[in-house]
Amino acid sequence: MWVLGNVSLLLGLMDSLTSMLPDFPDNYASPKSLVEIQRVNAAKEGRFPDDFLFGVSTSAYQTEGAWNVSGKGESIWDYATHNSPETVIDNSNGDIAANSYFMYKTDIDLAKQLGCNAFRISISWPRILPTGFPNSLNPKGIEHYDNVINEMLGRNITPVVTLFHWDLPKELQDLGGWANPLIVDWFVDYARIVFKAFGDRVKYWSTVNEPTVYCVYGYGGKMVPFVNHSGITEYLCGHHMLLAHAKAHKMYNEEFRQEQKGKVGLSISVPWAVASNPEDPEEVAGADRWFEFWGSWFLNPLFGHFGDYPENMKNRIAENSLKQGFPRSRLPEFTTEEISMLRNSTDFLGLNYYHASPVQKYLNYNVTSTVSFFGDIGMLEVPANENGAAFSDRSTPWALVSTIQKINKDFEVPMIMITENGYWDRGQLADIGRAKYYHQHLSELPGLIAQGINIRGYFAWSLIDNFEWSVGYTQKFGLFSVDYTVPERTRIPKISTKVISDFYKTRIIPLFLWSLNEVEFDINVGL
Repeated sequence: MWVLGNVSLLLGLMDSLTSMLPDFPDNYASPKSLVEIQRVNAAKEGRFPDDFLFGVSTSAYQTEGAWNVSGKGESIWDYATHNSPETVIDNSNGDIAANSYFMYKTDIDLAKQLGCNAFRISISWPRILPTGFPNSLNPKGIEHYDNVINEMLGRNITPVVTLFHWDLPKELQDLGGWANPLIVDWFVDYARIVFKAFGDRVKYWSTVNEPTVYCVYGYGGKMVPFVNHSGITEYLCGHHMLLAHAKAHKMYNEEFRQEQKGKVGLSISVPWAVASNPEDPEEVAGADRWFEFWGSWFLNPLFGHFGDYPENMKNRIAENSLKQGFPRSRLPEFTTEEISMLRNSTDFLGLNYYHASPVQKYLNYNVTSTVSFFGDIGMLEVPANENGAAFSDRSTPWALVSTIQKINKDFEVPMIMITENGYWDRGQLADIGRAKYYHQHLSELPGLIAQGINIRGYFAWSLIDNFEWSVGYTQKFGLFSVDYTVPERTRIPKISTKVISDFYKTRIIPLFLWSLNEVEFDINVGL
């Protein structure tokens, strides 16, 4: 068990105060089954339904370390950080990271102490298939994830597993990565091996994590793998990810679903955009277009009423392409058969949400010569301030509500799980901002469920401080701090663990001391 030393008095105060439940609307949706009626009734009372999954999220490259242990192959992040350390702002890498490859039992124990009944992880593609192809199957990789999954189940924790969380095998990137249409079948081959190995125990699968973020930045030249052909390769990457997801889902249906009875979805980051000048009709329209390019780009083919890419997105890219001298649109087209396969290929939507994004018009660019994803939108995100956001802070729970309500209204989504939600700081143990953030965002969910929206789970990002891609270890998202100065990678609880634990263990909106940010702390914490 962890000990929160000198903060026990503070936490006692937190438990002694009252908290108001959010206001629920009168026009509840009409539930369609007894289970839905029970879920809505619980939510009306401010309780989370009995079947709700409370968990934490991590990913393989960001936490595991052991980058060349037991037959693991080289990933694109291994290659980039070793050969071009300036790729990451602090010149760091994930060679050891939080050492979760060896400390997975510790991490699962911490999740259990928080009250988690679920744990979202990712499987490292190069740890299973060092070259990316099935002929390189690594038994020790299978054995490792067998151990992790069995440890979770032994603690009554439901594993939720992502197949691709950005650590592509280097050899596949040498062949074009996600810009190569052959990767659709390469991914399906990999997914088949993973379903066969673990699907008897894993019942929730996410095929890809944040495809829009990965494609826009990785294939727009700003992040590993630094494919710098913006306006072309982002759309190739997204196109092939959609097809890979749908084809993997189809394969699961045909080969595994009858016996394993699992669910296959994917996790999409959908940023809620706000016009920086709400009095400017063009900028307001641009904010709507931002959602379309970042969200509907994937949501529409999977959950839209007619499938395919959004019509406005298709038209805008086609018009820009012609102005720029292209003989056809830079956005690939789906065949009729592919549209049919994409429709209803997703059992649940994993929603990754962090904060709202103020956006502004993309000024002083020539549409005929500027070939880029952001040129196609005609908008840019407002630069962040010293707090890491264009708003006064990064806690915007109202935008989470707006995002979920819009998705529920515009798309036919069978089930939503919030697969990432989190807040970064510089690593302070008295993480009052994070504690407040989690309380504000989790408190909104019963109201949404009471409206009849089928939200089945919430996963905090992240259990522990980890390697945060291009910003390395300069931003901390963990509920537990990791001491990266010692080989033991000691985990240390933060104040936010109390808030999360209260939600997860009581399944109600707990009490919270809103004046925490006005209190000075002398904290002595340890495991």
